[in-house]
Amino acid sequence: ATFTEVPKDVTVREGDDIEMPCAFRASGSTSYSLEIQWWYLKEPARELAHELAISVPGSRSKAAPRLCPLLQTVRVQGNDISHRLRLSGVRRQDEGVYECRVADYSDDETQEHKAQALLRVLSRFAPPDVQAAEAVSHIQ
Repeated sequence: ATFTEVPKDVTVREGDDIEMPCAFRASGSTSYSLEIQWWYLKEPARELAHELAISVPGSRSKAAPRLCPLLQTVRVQGNDISHRLRLSGVRRQDEGVYECRVADYSDDETQEHKAQALLRVLSRFAPPDVQAAEAVSHIQ
């Protein structure tokens, strides 16, 4: 079982439309029940894992749902599954890590596979080097 297409890190300008592909093929000839879920992690996984680990044991962390909203779910019967996450008119607050999770429900034990990509969103009007120069002048 393997990903045949994974989302890639991308940098876009505010207002642009993007697509993130995710495709997976299960091994063997058996018919599988496969599910793709797209999650928005906001921060890279290591920071997220740390943040969730420090929440109080036994209580539901209020931060977890906000940090990890489930965006879309697609389920199929068969050996192949693919889905493109489409984001229209991206905004600065859309920046972050998007994760494609594929769950394979065919065995007694569910297998989960993950692929991540980082979306960076630049200001529509200022070129990136001008923003950096402004940041430096504020620091001085």
